[in-house]
Amino acid sequence: MKKSVFSVDGVDYPGIFVKSPIHRSFNVLDGENAGRTLGGRMQRDIIGTYYTYRLEFDSSLSDPAEYDALFEALSAPVKSHKIVVPYGQGVLEFEAYVANGEDDLSRIYQNESRKWDNLTINFVSMEPQRRPAE
Repeated sequence: MKKSVFSVDGVDYPGIFVKSPIHRSFNVLDGENAGRTLGGRMQRDIIGTYYTYRLEFDSSLSDPAEYDALFEALSAPVKSHKIVVPYGQGVLEFEAYVANGEDDLSRIYQNESRKWDNLTINFVSMEPQRRPAE
């Protein structure tokens, strides 16, 4: 059985799919000793590379309870989550916080159940995924 493309805190959500494209970005952050010298050259004090992922989820085939569980997990007021996301030709597991998220109420049925969709989440790594060589 194929494992899902993502997981949060060790939980897979098999009925919820990640829409393409998955947006991945990085920041190479500097510490307090970075800045321009008097001669104009940039002096770096590299802390490391931080990854950010923006995922949009497709819940069209999911059970509403599964979607609600994912939403509740991601919107929980916790410091961070362990996430697994695609990286290169494999996956990357790291601790990230949810910077923000949003979704859409796409339909209300006659029985008053609701269909939510287009959940978009931004995950930011808690610490550098890569550090400079010493």
